[in-house]
Amino acid sequence: MTAMPQEATKLALIGNAKFATDKPNEIRAQLKSLLDAGEIRLRDIERITSYKGPTISQHLADKYEGDKEKLDDALMRFYRSWIAKNAIVQTRVVEDIHSIMLLAWRRKEIALIRGKFGRGKSKAASRFAALHEFAVFVELSGITSPTELLHRVAEALNIESQMTGSRGDKLAAIIRSLQRNPRLIVIDEADELRPRTLALLRDIHGERTERCAIVLIATERFDNILKNPELGYLRRRITIKRDIGELALDEARAICRMWPTSISNDSIKEAYSWSSRHFGVASLVNIMMRAYDVMQLKGEEKIDDDCMDEAYAYLMD
Repeated sequence: MTAMPQEATKLALIGNAKFATDKPNEIRAQLKSLLDAGEIRLRDIERITSYKGPTISQHLADKYEGDKEKLDDALMRFYRSWIAKNAIVQTRVVEDIHSIMLLAWRRKEIALIRGKFGRGKSKAASRFAALHEFAVFVELSGITSPTELLHRVAEALNIESQMTGSRGDKLAAIIRSLQRNPRLIVIDEADELRPRTLALLRDIHGERTERCAIVLIATERFDNILKNPELGYLRRRITIKRDIGELALDEARAICRMWPTSISNDSIKEAYSWSSRHFGVASLVNIMMRAYDVMQLKGEEKIDDDCMDEAYAYLMD
């Protein structure tokens, strides 16, 4: 199998976005930029705010005649939540995950991306899905049965209205959809699925005429799940595997620079060391968010070393 080049993705909009702001006009401008760049879609805002797409578009174009303050509040909550979940730096982990997902799509294969909790797997994978129309991202929180998995996949494929009848009928509806429009299906937190539910992916993928690509995002415990006899077929069909490594110090510096800071190199090294002992990228982002809170409470314009020192008191060791 020939190696695929890594796909470089521009993260300028995310890198420059503010993590909190009280100015509605800035939020509207950022959301418009993110929409224009394809980073988010109107339906993403609809799902969180309950406002319809045309209403949101009118407000972003300064043509909305309704309760602007209420809509601005809804947009602010969406924006801050989205930034907190999606503001990531183009680290080697992100590049690696994106290239593996692209390879799986081109080959219509099943890929497994493994890594410790907090290493940025889900964020990188969900961002890939947001940037590529052929990819859909399936979140598995609370899924316990094969039928529930089918409904979650159907929701991602936007065919939920077709999910009627028996479980076999629902599977057939998904297969028909994929035959008409092949997709890359990203299954996040795959190690949360029971073997009986996970086995259903073999039917979705197909055997001799693969109708889609599947990327499984999981931790190391997924290896034990795959040992289940029910998953022999799926185990053989996973032909691309990649273990995700740790964050590098230079990447930690880049992440820290996403916030307004004047912190010293020693503070960055300390944050990097602390996050490495905990949950990697997730922990580093957490400490920076708490330091930003301290900065605001102190009325400062930038995070300094004192803000960093105080931030650790807000976190559990």
